[in-house]
Amino acid sequence: MSMMRIVAAAFAGWLLLTLPATAQAPAHPLAGKIVDTRTGALADLGDPALLPKLFACGAITLLGEVHDNGTHHRMRADLIRSVEANASETCRAAAFVFEHVSADQQAGLDKLEALDSQARRLTTADDLFRLLDWDKSGWPASDLFAPLMQEVLLSRRPILAGNPARDATRKAAKTGTIDLEPEQLRRLGLSGKLPADLDDDLLGELEASHCGLMPKSAFGNMALAQRYRDANIADVALNAATSGNVLIFAGNGHVRTDRGVPYYLKARDPARTVIAVAFIETKDGKTDPAAYGPRDPQGKPVVDYMAFALPSTREDPCEQMRRHMKK
Repeated sequence: MSMMRIVAAAFAGWLLLTLPATAQAPAHPLAGKIVDTRTGALADLGDPALLPKLFACGAITLLGEVHDNGTHHRMRADLIRSVEANASETCRAAAFVFEHVSADQQAGLDKLEALDSQARRLTTADDLFRLLDWDKSGWPASDLFAPLMQEVLLSRRPILAGNPARDATRKAAKTGTIDLEPEQLRRLGLSGKLPADLDDDLLGELEASHCGLMPKSAFGNMALAQRYRDANIADVALNAATSGNVLIFAGNGHVRTDRGVPYYLKARDPARTVIAVAFIETKDGKTDPAAYGPRDPQGKPVVDYMAFALPSTREDPCEQMRRHMKK
């Protein structure tokens, strides 16, 4: 590594560490807050007393997101920085599992390790995005994720691909089949169906996310693909958890405890502490935390905590989808 690159990388790391904690404009009373859905207790997300609750020793912690909300990524970066700075009060992560990385991108992660095996701190988020071909991945712009990725790199702990290979996921979504042996399907928890109410709820979520442009009955294969991803993320996390805490980064739909990744974690390791945190966008005039968040078919919250941020400015996704369908 050239001296210029070392200096540039070191400066980037220093800059991130010296930035102030994520600040929310006082445009909404919940912005920057976190609520315990079990007790209703509301706190500042930066409260150090939260760390042992969110990152209990031996736990698998899931940090959700709205993918294109850059504030969610900065908030999670702040949490990682706080965990690293308060190691005596909480347990650091042994590994980070990302929904955003698939098994067929492992070669890129291996190259990242090889960039500087003696000083991982000198690698940058730009290195990671380049090696993963992020710009071709379909995820939102890399600059939104850069603060989070840089903090992960600064921790010098493994980054693990959470999703199955992309071809395998696409095949599941297209054909309704998963290319695994029966024993592998059983081990992952995919040999049977979800309980009927949860299966119907998942289909309803997929129908809503596609703006009602197709009937619920059209999403059976896509629901299987989502279950495959959830089960695979759980498998990667459990394998890594033998070395300590694991942090999972995924969309809010994947962190829900009733049928997301935690469903598969608990089925395979009931004694494991699993902590699910959804990152939510505030709505004007909606100030009661209990009025937010994903719920199961019986109306109960399906995450342990909800962290709040102002919404991103975006084009109506349904209008985008309608244009795509017309083509």
